[in-house]
Amino acid sequence: MTECLKPKTQFHGLLSVNIVNSENYAMKRTILILIAILTLVPASLRSQDMQSLYNGWGFGFQVGVGGAMPTASLGDNLKGCALFTGGLNAEYNRLRMKADVGYGQPSFKNDNPYAVLDDMGRDLQLNSTSSPTMLGLGLQLGYTVLRQGRVSVTPMVGMCWNRLSWNLNNIKWEKDDNGEEHPVIDNAVATHENSLGWMASVDVDIKLHGKLVDSPVGDNQAHYTSVLRISPFVTYAKYSHLNPAVKGACIGATVTYAGFLRLMK
Repeated sequence: MTECLKPKTQFHGLLSVNIVNSENYAMKRTILILIAILTLVPASLRSQDMQSLYNGWGFGFQVGVGGAMPTASLGDNLKGCALFTGGLNAEYNRLRMKADVGYGQPSFKNDNPYAVLDDMGRDLQLNSTSSPTMLGLGLQLGYTVLRQGRVSVTPMVGMCWNRLSWNLNNIKWEKDDNGEEHPVIDNAVATHENSLGWMASVDVDIKLHGKLVDSPVGDNQAHYTSVLRISPFVTYAKYSHLNPAVKGACIGATVTYAGFLRLMK
């Protein structure tokens, strides 16, 4: 009887060991899943809490450099140039309004932009500066269509005003002692041309860092974020008083540092 019961006893012991091991494995797996959940959920809640702490309004500035290249008849009269730019931003949730100013010095390709000639077809006006100054003011409205990690994308559209300023020489033709005619500057005047057109751009923002600071409005704190902003753009300008009228688009891009202050509730 004893020998007949031994195999059953051995089998029962092996089965007990397997059951214990299986239960330990299931328990370990359950513990690991709980640890993962407890790790991820607080991070998600913290992210949602931070978003809920933000006020809808935010304000910022930007400053940087870039370049522009004119096209069409605008490109027939002016060369491309470097740009220095700066501006202010305001946001409400995903809406963004941006006002900026740009400064550059394009070079003339046409020495006589007004095409003023005498009866013999000789130039009577010449620009005395090869690099006029160009001042541009832009006002745009946009909507942030993408926020993914540290990157956001905001298409913008609006209007721009440009002023092109230079010195113009009024000349006259005089004969020298040998009877040959040469242009002589009669007087020089400062002149300018204005243009009101449209512009469009895309702000690609790459977050650099952020921190909590004292709010300039009220007693609450604010969250300051520094951003590297890359903005390809296109603008349209027309100078109707030049002869013939000059118009076309300027295509370019700017790289700016932007600081943004988002108010907290």
